[in-house]
Amino acid sequence: MTAVVVPAPKGKDTAARQKRRGALIEVLFDGNGRRKLPRERDLAAAIDACGAEDTWWVCEANSYGPLYFLPTREWLGELVALVDSLKAKSVLEVGAGDGFLSFCLSRRRPDLKVTATDDFSWTKPSARQNDDDRAEFDGVAFAGIRPMAHVVKHGAVAAVTALRPDLVLCAWPPPGTLVERVIRAPSKHVVDISVDGDVCGNGEKTWRFEKEFLSGPLEDRGLCRLDGDGPRQTRCTLYFGARHRRHGVDKSMGTPAAGGLRADKSGGLVFG
Repeated sequence: MTAVVVPAPKGKDTAARQKRRGALIEVLFDGNGRRKLPRERDLAAAIDACGAEDTWWVCEANSYGPLYFLPTREWLGELVALVDSLKAKSVLEVGAGDGFLSFCLSRRRPDLKVTATDDFSWTKPSARQNDDDRAEFDGVAFAGIRPMAHVVKHGAVAAVTALRPDLVLCAWPPPGTLVERVIRAPSKHVVDISVDGDVCGNGEKTWRFEKEFLSGPLEDRGLCRLDGDGPRQTRCTLYFGARHRRHGVDKSMGTPAAGGLRADKSGGLVFG
């Protein structure tokens, strides 16, 4: 492996901006191109120095592959505290991407059964780009997501159905209905780690399910690729899955359309 590099963005650039982007890369990766789990103060300082535009560029255009949610040591501690409070013994990360979050969680809590799955659809960078993106960034050699060895290729709902986990993690799910479909699958709890708006797969129908907002340290300490100017963007929500007694729809918000749950294509899934 080699050190991670970031091409210069189009338009005006300066030596000072290059230096700040380099500092952020050093916080996120080691010299061999592997992701690091940084301290919150170090990552926050590097993001604030870069600003939102260059932070996004570093996360999108680096040679390792795209980064979305950026866990820190302190944030991981808050996640472990939540897992313990829910008395979860098994955790499944769906849409895991490179699997860094599940890797860090399993290292912090080796007694916890942690599984990561992804459909690998974004291993090619073109899969996450629309026509406007391709035109705007023509000539930029973006990298695709490279799953770590522990990430299993499988659809989200099928994985939840097979494993019936206590807790499902959805960190920056892709746009669409993934979170809704997972909530309706046989899990107990679903934690959605994302941001406001249509950036992630947590649309109007998703919000109708019974939930608790995880305002507090898990949300407050979260850092992501959209930070850098103003308040932090991360939003964390705990939904009650189909195996939980509180699972259902908040009637005051209406009922999700019939057929919202779509079966994922099943493949040869092997769990340890």
